[in-house]
Amino acid sequence: MSERRGRQRPGDERDPRPGEPGPFETPEAVLELQPETSPAPARSHRPGRVHLVVVVTRPVTAQVEAPPGAVLVARFWHPSLRRWSETPFESLEHALHLFVDESGWVLRQQQALDGPHAFELIFEARREDFSRPSTEAMLQDVGLSAEDVADLIERIERENGSDEQK
Repeated sequence: MSERRGRQRPGDERDPRPGEPGPFETPEAVLELQPETSPAPARSHRPGRVHLVVVVTRPVTAQVEAPPGAVLVARFWHPSLRRWSETPFESLEHALHLFVDESGWVLRQQQALDGPHAFELIFEARREDFSRPSTEAMLQDVGLSAEDVADLIERIERENGSDEQK
């Protein structure tokens, strides 16, 4: 039974000698997917039918109109508008703040995708989250006419546009 220094024969289960490296772990074993061990987020106690929203983010490119400082664009299907909704954000944390803290959605799953600023986020929302009145409808509710609302929005867009040109 010959034994070479630093090598173990197959099936030799001995511990490494002092100064010898430990057993080699293959990259496949190290990179294996691990099951999620943390408990699922608490269920929302809001009444209404649950609607799952899948938000996918991607980096801002030259083809995307985004404010300075925006690094990613979040995209999801808006059921009330029946179209894709795309919003630029300064960070993933900024997007999460909008969806969770301001919209009241519950984050159910988050995973990084291949590429920078590419994530898939799955939220629990309610149908009524998508049927809130528009800005125009709220302004009309406080007594502005449709023309007043259009003029106000046009003025704000003009002022915001002039700030960007400075």
